[in-house]
Order: sequence, then C-alpha cells, then structure tokens
Amino acid sequence: MSLRPIARWLLAAFLALMSAAVGAQTRFGLSPEAYAVFNRWMLSGCIGGEEAAFQEDLRRYPQALTRAFEQAITAGPSAQELRAARAAVEARYDSRKKFPLEQFRIEGVDREDLARFSRVSRQEYVADQVRLFATGYRSNAVAGLASVGGARARTLLARIAGNSRDPLALAAREALKQRSQK
Repeated sequence: MSLRPIARWLLAAFLALMSAAVGAQTRFGLSPEAYAVFNRWMLSGCIGGEEAAFQEDLRRYPQALTRAFEQAITAGPSAQELRAARAAVEARYDSRKKFPLEQFRIEGVDREDLARFSRVSRQEYVADQVRLFATGYRSNAVAGLASVGGARARTLLARIAGNSRDPLALAAREALKQRSQK
C-alpha cells in the first residue's frame, strides 16, 4: 500500500475533524457555558425585571462576554435568529388579520388609529417588527456590556449615547446611568 492513499485518508479525516470543531463553536467564540448565559441575556424580552437574576451569571464570564456584547452591538442578531423572529412575526400577523376588530368596541383608540392598524400590510408589519427585534437585541447587548465591561466599554457606550441618530443612544444613556448608580 502506498503512502498516497493513507495521506489522503489522513487529510480527509483531519478536515472532517476540523469541520466538526468549527461547527461546534458558538457565536463570537464563546465557550458553550458562556454562550448559554449570553444567549439567555440577549434573547430576554424584559431585561429590567430579570437583570438581578442574570448578574451573577454574567460576572462568571466578564472578559468573554464583554467581547461578545461589543460584537453583538455591531453585528446584531444572527441570520438564524432573524429567520426565527421573522417566522414568529409572520404568524403573529396572520393571527392579527384573523381577529374580528369590527365585532368589538375598543375604548381609548380612535377609529382612524384602528383603520391605520387594519391597513398595515404584511410586508410593512413584518419589516417593522423584525427591525424592532434587531434593535432590541442590540440594546440588550448595550445593557450587557454596561454590566460586565470596563473602561473601554464605558467609552464605547458614551460614544453611542452621544450620537442622537444612533437607535441605541437611549439604551446606552440608560445603561451608563444604571452603571453609575451601582
């Protein structure tokens, strides 16, 4: 048996192992444990009410999470997370369209607002809600960075907070304010 087939086999095995290792890596290079904390934080719908419960988990991985939150502010949600959000929003739109608004008396909302609500197209609704999801995801990264980041994180947050055109400016100002109260 020549060495050539053995070398090919070894190369193929090496490439297969490397592919498996790359496939097993989590987003932003986090360990599986740190990624579980990161993902739970990032996909929380209501950080404010749950923040205290997360703080201890966040403090276990401050350096890794600082890098991940910085990257998440720039990158936003993954393509897979955006697809999942889009699917959920599309299902919500379908449910919303089936609801018989005209059969109910709705207090506190004028007819023009209800008519505008009913006229929103599927495309407009989905695009708006996915945009809000992506902004919320990035806002969670801002809040997470304020919790675990050091001086460099404060500098980044101050820069974001100072840019009134940045959709994360309000989240960054609030995060800096919360951080200074601790």
